[in-house]
Amino acid sequence: MNRLPLLAAVCAALAACSSEGPRGLEPTITDSAGVAIVTAPSLETLPSRALTGPILDLATSQDSADASFSGVSSVLRLADGRLVVADGASRRLKVFGPDGSYQRTLGGSQADGAGLSAITAMWAIDGNRIAAFDRRHRTVYTVSLDGGPVDAAPLAMTPANPRAVGRLASGHVLMRTLVRNTPEIGFEVSEVAITRWREDGSLVDTVGIWPSARMGLLGQPPVQLVSSPMFEPRLIGAAAGDRLLVSDCRTGQYMVIDPELGLERVVRWPATQDSVTAGDVAAYRASRLNSLSPEQQRQARSFLDERPINETMPACDQMRIGADGRTWVRAFVRPSAAIQRWLVFDPAGRPQFSVDIPVNARLMDMGPDYVVVIERRPMDVPRIRVYGVE
Repeated sequence: MNRLPLLAAVCAALAACSSEGPRGLEPTITDSAGVAIVTAPSLETLPSRALTGPILDLATSQDSADASFSGVSSVLRLADGRLVVADGASRRLKVFGPDGSYQRTLGGSQADGAGLSAITAMWAIDGNRIAAFDRRHRTVYTVSLDGGPVDAAPLAMTPANPRAVGRLASGHVLMRTLVRNTPEIGFEVSEVAITRWREDGSLVDTVGIWPSARMGLLGQPPVQLVSSPMFEPRLIGAAAGDRLLVSDCRTGQYMVIDPELGLERVVRWPATQDSVTAGDVAAYRASRLNSLSPEQQRQARSFLDERPINETMPACDQMRIGADGRTWVRAFVRPSAAIQRWLVFDPAGRPQFSVDIPVNARLMDMGPDYVVVIERRPMDVPRIRVYGVE
C-alpha cells in the first residue's frame, strides 16, 4: 500500500505549525493532526562528548590472508563485542573477537562464484545470526556466525541500484530507490521510493514516495552524466525496530514513520542555512580532481564547469540508528572541514549530545558508549577502530 497521500496531507498540516518555543535544551512538544512535533529551539547548551581510546584498533594483517581485509564496505559490532567485517577483497565476511583476534570467515569464495560481493549493510538478528544486504546481487543473506550454509533471499522485482535503509524488528528490510525522469534540458526534482521487503525477498508494499534532489544531464552526447546541482540536499533515511526515519536535509528536521500506521512524530532542531562560498566550490572541485589522471581531470572539469551550484548548504547529509535506538544525524560537512559533527537524539526525539569525529573516519556502527569507524590516511592501510564515547 502506498501511503503517500496520507503522509503528504499530514506534512502539509505540519508546514503551518510554528517551531518557536522557549530557549534551552529541553524541547517543546506540540500536536498537529495527531502527530507529535518535538522542537528543540536551541542547541547552544547541548553537551559535546569526546572519543576515547581507541579501545580496539584492528589493522589488516600482512601475515595472514584470513585476517587481512580491504575494500571494507560494512562493519557490525555485536552485543558481545565481536566485529563482523564485510571484506570486499575476498567477498566474504570475517569475524574478529572483542580483542581483535581473527576467529572465522563466513560465506562463499571468489573461486566458487558464491561470494558476498557488495555487502553494504548488516544487522544483528539474534546472538548468533546476522542479515546482510548485497547491493550488487540485490539479495538479503542470512548468515550464522557459527558457519554453515548461507540463506539467500533475492529481492523480487526490485529496481536497479537499491540502497538499504534498515531492518525492522519484524524482519522486514526497507530499501531506498531513486525514481528519476531525467529531463533533456535543465534540472527537475527526482523522487525517492522506500519499499518494504519480507525475509523471503517478496515485496510487502511501498511505504512512501518523497521528493528528493534535482537531477539533470551534464555534457553533450554521446558523453553525458546524470547529476544534481553542487551542494543539493538529498533525501536520507534510516530504519530499525518499528520505525522509519526520513529527512529531506533542507532544514533541521526528520520524520518518524511507523510503516504500518504512518507518520507519528516530527523532530526539529535549529540548523543554520550557510551560504555556499567560492572557497567551498574550489575545495569541492579539488576533492573530485586530485586523485584523477590528467585526461580524467580534463573530462571531469567539463562536467564540473556545467554543474549548477545550490545557494545554501544542506542542513544534514547522513542519518543512522544506533544499537541502543538513538538517532545519529550528521550535520552537513563542508568540503574543507577537518571534523564531522553528529547530533544524537533519543528515541523520543530529544537532543542528547553531539560527537565530533575526524573527517577521514567513516562511521560504521554505534551504541550507547562506543562508535565503530574505518580510518584511512594517505599511504596507510585501512584501520577499523572502536572508540569509547564519554
